[in-house]
Amino acid sequence: MKRKQGIALLMALIVTVAVIWSAIGSMAEDRLATVWIMCKPGTYVSIREKPDKKSGERGYLDSGDSFQTTGESKDGWIRCCGAGEGGWVWCGYVVTEKPEKIGERYVCSAVKQVACRKWMGGPQVDGSPWLKNGQFVDVFLMADGWAVTSRGYIRAEYLDVSAR
Repeated sequence: MKRKQGIALLMALIVTVAVIWSAIGSMAEDRLATVWIMCKPGTYVSIREKPDKKSGERGYLDSGDSFQTTGESKDGWIRCCGAGEGGWVWCGYVVTEKPEKIGERYVCSAVKQVACRKWMGGPQVDGSPWLKNGQFVDVFLMADGWAVTSRGYIRAEYLDVSAR
C-alpha cells in the first residue's frame, strides 16, 4: 500500500513540476519588449485597431515615443501594447533603440547614389528618390542603422558628417 502511495505522490510531483515548468516557459514568451517610433519631426504614426491602414485609429505616437510589444507581427504591422488601448503600428517606423536626435547636415558618401525611402525599408519617395554622392542632406534622427532626413529615410552607412 505504501508503495502505491509513494508512486502516486511521485506522479503528482512530476505533473506539478511539468505544469510549473510550462507556466515559466509561457511567461518568457509573454515578456514585452520596448521599441521606439522614428518618424520625421512634426509627423506622427497612427495606432490602428487592426493591422490595416484603413482600420480605425486608436491613437498616435510621435517620433521618439516608446511602446511595449510582444513582437507579434502581421503583414508588416506590429502589436502595440501599453499605449492607451493598444493596437497595431506599421513596422516601417519602429526601431529597437531610442532614436538619437541629430540636427546636422550630412553629405552622401555612397559610391554613386542612395535611395531615399518613405519609411525604413519602404518604397522610394516620389519626386526626388535619389541622393547622389556629394549631395548634402539635413539629418533629424538616427537609429538601427537608418537616418530620418529632409529627403526621406536613408541607410546611415551612406551618410558622412565629417566630409562637410
